[in-house]
Amino acid sequence: MSGELIVSGGGGTAVAVDELFAEAARLAVAEAGCSRLAELAAGLLAAIGRAGGGAGRAEHELALATHQFGQAAELAASLGRNLDEAAQRYGDVEQRLGALGEVAGQFAAWTLGASARFLAWPLLAAAGGAFLGDRLLEAFGVPREGALPLLRQFLVQAGAGEALGVALDSSDELLAGAIGVPLHTALALGRHVDAPDSANAIVLGASLLGGLGVGLLAEGPVGVRRVAEPTGAPGGARGAATPAAASPVPPPVGVAGLAARVPAPREGAPQIRIEQYPAPDGGSGGDGGVRRWVVYVSGTVDSSVVPGPQPFDMTSNVHTVAGRGGELVPERVPAGAGERAVRLALAEAGVQPGDELIGIGYSGGGAIVADLMGDPELGFTAGANLGGPARVDPAAPLLNLEHHDDLVPGSGGADRPLGPLLVRREVATPPEQPGPILTAHELEAYRRTAELVDASADPRLAEFSALVTDFTAGREGEASFWLAERDPEEAVSPSKGAR
Repeated sequence: MSGELIVSGGGGTAVAVDELFAEAARLAVAEAGCSRLAELAAGLLAAIGRAGGGAGRAEHELALATHQFGQAAELAASLGRNLDEAAQRYGDVEQRLGALGEVAGQFAAWTLGASARFLAWPLLAAAGGAFLGDRLLEAFGVPREGALPLLRQFLVQAGAGEALGVALDSSDELLAGAIGVPLHTALALGRHVDAPDSANAIVLGASLLGGLGVGLLAEGPVGVRRVAEPTGAPGGARGAATPAAASPVPPPVGVAGLAARVPAPREGAPQIRIEQYPAPDGGSGGDGGVRRWVVYVSGTVDSSVVPGPQPFDMTSNVHTVAGRGGELVPERVPAGAGERAVRLALAEAGVQPGDELIGIGYSGGGAIVADLMGDPELGFTAGANLGGPARVDPAAPLLNLEHHDDLVPGSGGADRPLGPLLVRREVATPPEQPGPILTAHELEAYRRTAELVDASADPRLAEFSALVTDFTAGREGEASFWLAERDPEEAVSPSKGAR
C-alpha cells in the first residue's frame, strides 16, 4: 500500500488505486490507436476496390487487419468500462464498510460505557500499576527510549485515523452506556451527535471550569503583523526581505508547488503566507479589477491545551472542530484564534470582496482553510488540506490529503462528505526507525503525497492540479509573511465569539 494513492470523492462514490486510472488511461490510448489503424486499413481496402481490385493477398490482409484492429479497439473500450465499473463498486463497498464500522464503533462504545461500573476499579488499578512501574524505571535509571518504537508501532497502524474518528463520533454512546441508557435509544440519539458536538461540549465544559480559575481551551483576542520573510523560505523567494517590502515569487505549479510553500510550524516563525498575483486581464486589480491570492497556513505549533501567546495551538484546533457542528448546543463557540488570525491577515494584505483565492493548509491549518472556504464572502476558487481534520463540503473544489497511518485527520470525526476529493496513502515508516512518533503526519510526508498527486493519471486529480497551475496564468507574484499572536489575558466568552 505504501506509495499508492487511493482516490475518492469528487461528488461520486468512485474509489480506486491510482494505478487503476493509469491503466485506464493506457487503454484509452490503445483504443484510439487501434481505431485509427482500423480506419487506415479500411481506407486502403476501399481504395483498392475503387481501382478495380485484383490486389489478391493484399486485399485479404487488409480486410483481416481492419477486422482485428476493430476488435482490439472494442476490447480496449470494454476493459476501460470494466475498470470504471470496478472503481464505482469499490466506492459502494467502501461506503457500506464505513457505515458498518460506524455502527460497530457505536456498539463497542456503548458496551464499554455499560461495563464501566464493573471495569472502573480494575482500570484504576492498572493505571496505578503503570504509574508505579514508570517511577520504578526512573528510580533505577532505566531509559524509556525503548518504549518509543512500541508506542509508534501502536500509533502508526493503517486505519488509525479512521478508528479515532469513529471513537470520537461514538463518545456519546460511551456516556449513554455509562449512565444506563438502553442501546437502541443510544444508537438513535447518536445519529444526531458527532465529533463537532463533542468538541462543543468540551469547550463549554472548559468555560465552566474557567470560573474556577482553570484556564483550559479559553480563547482570546488575536492580532497579526507583517514580518520579514524567514531565511530559507521555499518558493523562490530571494533572501530576507524587510517587513514593508514584498518578496517577488514565481507562480506555484500544481499541488506540490503549493505544498512546498506552506510554512513549517515553528515557534516564533510566521504561520501565514499570502501571495498576490495580477488580475486575469493583466492589470493590478487596483482599479476595481479582480485580484488573485494564494494563502498558505501552517499547522499546530503548540500542543498545550492551556492557551498562550501562540494562537496555532490545541485550543484553536478544538474551537475549529467545534465550530462546524453544535446542533445540540444552544450557543456557538467562538472561532479558533488561528482562523481569526488568517482572516485578519487576508484583510491586512488587501483581500477584498470579489477577489479570488486559493488556500492550502497543513494539519490544523488545513482545517482552517477548509472552514474558510465555506464563507461566501471569501471568493475561494479551490483549496487543499494536508492532513488536517477537515470534514466540510464547500462549494469550491477541496482536496483532502490523508495518510492511513496518521491519527490527526481522524480527530475531526469519521463522516466524510462526497464532495471533496480525498487522496489517501500509507507512509508505512518502520516503527524502529528514529524520528517523530507521528511520522506519517510530518509536513514532508504530505509534500511527497502532493508530488504523487501531480503525477497521477486520475482525471480528477489532473483537473485539480491544472486548476492550481492556471490560477496565476504563469505570472510572477508578491509574497508577504504574517505572524499571529494571541493575548491570553483576555478570554472570549463562548456566547460572544463571532465567527
